[in-house]
Amino acid sequence: MEKACLKKSVLLYAPVETFDLTRGPAAFTLDLCGQHGFNMTGMILNTNLATAFNPIGLTYAQLAEQSDQLDAQNAANLSGLKARCRASGIDFGEVATIDHSRGFFPFVCDHARLHDLAICGSDDTGMLNERLVCEALLFDSGRPILLVPHGHAGGCAAKSLAVAWDNSRSAARAMGDALALLPGIEAVTFLVVGDEKTIVSSIDPAEQVRTLSRRGLKVSIERIAKGKRGIGVALQEAAVDAGADLLAMGAYGHSRLREFILGGATFDVLHGLRLPVLMAH
Repeated sequence: MEKACLKKSVLLYAPVETFDLTRGPAAFTLDLCGQHGFNMTGMILNTNLATAFNPIGLTYAQLAEQSDQLDAQNAANLSGLKARCRASGIDFGEVATIDHSRGFFPFVCDHARLHDLAICGSDDTGMLNERLVCEALLFDSGRPILLVPHGHAGGCAAKSLAVAWDNSRSAARAMGDALALLPGIEAVTFLVVGDEKTIVSSIDPAEQVRTLSRRGLKVSIERIAKGKRGIGVALQEAAVDAGADLLAMGAYGHSRLREFILGGATFDVLHGLRLPVLMAH
């Protein structure tokens, strides 16, 4: 008897400050799970509850009022997401309260480890902002993450994949994760930045294309020049120019400290997200 394929499971991280059902990470996740029958866990949080820091000198009464308003908004966000999942037949689970026993970032990663994919934005507003959550997920969850710009209104159109290719372990992992998690991919474009670093491989480009084409994909290799642009900017611009719906890339090829000081592809993407980007570390 043929065994049915296991359902994929996606964690959506969507704090109250950036939540939007009509576009961005939440809309992308709804579309992805609805199209492919994936399960969804919504981590819908008021992260202001995780810190007692008061940066603008509000009184206790003002802080309490602000907290109540954010709690009410977060509850409304969760209710709206649940309703959309019911309407689309998506199996939905929720995480709406923060467990402080291990710290905030380990708490997020603990949940992400139980899913195939984590989806979030990269907003940098607030002390526990999405960008910091992204870095924690990349380094500590062991799962791929998919970053979606908050202005993205295209839903989960994922037929054309661009891959930031340097023949590294993390690039291969990102490509493999994208192909395994997004069943609708029809075309793959390898983006090779010619003036960034030398790519060492025993496989010539024709064989590279031929091998991946056997999976039923339209495959091409595009060599681009970084020029004076940041590497992450060049890759994202090339992906958009190639008509890609999504960019897959390995994250943090250098040490975390070196990447932070000198910049790099991961740094560029986190600070200037232009299209959905799947990252693996």
